[in-house]
Amino acid sequence: MEDQAFQKGDKIKIIIDEVDPDMNLHGKRGEIINIEFDDAASVTGNPKDNFMYTIELENGEVPDIHFRRRDIKKIED
Repeated sequence: MEDQAFQKGDKIKIIIDEVDPDMNLHGKRGEIINIEFDDAASVTGNPKDNFMYTIELENGEVPDIHFRRRDIKKIED
């Protein structure tokens, strides 16, 4: 499942590194509501880094940040 692409509507759990300034979001669950693209892979060498995800948390909040693939994990309903 880890190699499958994320899609709008997927349920996810946020997994953020302890040193990240947005660590307060670690462990929260939500849904992907938008997917945008950039050219981060030109720097990282990983094409999966081109995807940026907007998440709506279970409480309805939409954090004002974009998440990368490494920041989220798909979960079952």
